Amino acid sequence: MMKKHLTAYLTAAAVVAAPVTVSGTLTAGAVAQEAPAPAPAADHKPDVLGRPTVSEKQVSDEEGYFDSAHGQGIKIYYRTQKVANPRGAVVLAHGVSEHSGRYDYVAKRLLDAGYNVYRVDHRGHGKSAGGSVPLGHIDNFQYILDDFDHVVDMAKEENQGVKTFLLGHSMGSLTVEAYGIRNPGNVDGIITNGGGAPLNLSGKNVAGKNITPDDISETQKKLDPTIFERLPLAQLTSFNARYAQNLIPHRTEIGVDSPEWSKGIVMSNPFTDGISTNQAVKDEYASSPLIAQKTSAGTALQLAAIANYDAVNADLFTAPTLIMHGTKDGIVPPYFSQDWYNSISSKDVEYVTWEGQKHEVFNEPAADQALDTVVDWLDRHA
Repeated sequence: MMKKHLTAYLTAAAVVAAPVTVSGTLTAGAVAQEAPAPAPAADHKPDVLGRPTVSEKQVSDEEGYFDSAHGQGIKIYYRTQKVANPRGAVVLAHGVSEHSGRYDYVAKRLLDAGYNVYRVDHRGHGKSAGGSVPLGHIDNFQYILDDFDHVVDMAKEENQGVKTFLLGHSMGSLTVEAYGIRNPGNVDGIITNGGGAPLNLSGKNVAGKNITPDDISETQKKLDPTIFERLPLAQLTSFNARYAQNLIPHRTEIGVDSPEWSKGIVMSNPFTDGISTNQAVKDEYASSPLIAQKTSAGTALQLAAIANYDAVNADLFTAPTLIMHGTKDGIVPPYFSQDWYNSISSKDVEYVTWEGQKHEVFNEPAADQALDTVVDWLDRHA
């Protein structure tokens, strides 16, 4: 079992394909799911953990679609929530296979703190899936980045006079990391959770600040060490290759199309224990029609491409940044965040690991403490 997991997570295609697991069944055929019609944005229902999703402030709530930057008839779903006299704006980027609606509580906390919130369902995800890019398929990560650029531009245009920040989870972390690499100085800070990079080419190997959450559960205290904790993976993936890094041809280019055949090779996407310790979160993830229960080979290829892009270009990332990761993450190895932390060129950087927490820290017992950390960081940079 140890060899199986190590092999899976040391190959870039598998290690970053968050809910794509080595236990998934590989089958031929199209990704059958299609995204359902949009539901009303402001349904005012508690989230899956019973947490409120309505801000304490008066909020202007709007949702809509725009044409994907690379056409094919793909419409990209977005949602904006705005408060009066905002301290700043935050653009959220969700993870692979999921959708932006799973961040209602995160949005509420940000709105309560005075930040306008912008969300998007990435191409091939949630309400932005269908037609030639079905749910669970990524045809080219460059297209996701270009659509995300559109939402960031929208946020900046609508929030002149205050600062704009990015917050990404998992694949969303890879997205906002790439944004910082491609657009230095264009936003005022970037926050990641459960992201990082599979390699560290700086030669440094420094750990972050580990926090035991106030609300850590007894179950979490008793969790066995993960394979990632047992092995010195941060050391094994760290190299002093700064000079060689600059010799990599076309290293700042991303756009490679997934082969057409990759759309028809799909992997089952069963819920894994790595995502959360909460059964309600697991049940909702496994049953939601907006979450891809099958993921294409093209998605795995594109995740490998963007993870490697972030790794070899990390030295070009200079934005103020907060990096977070759960120590019991069974989806994206925590050493990814340590490698990213050591690779980037940011002068203003904080790196926190949350003891006992799995992949979705915002859906774990540490959620409120982690969000307090996010809001505090934003307040200090707004």
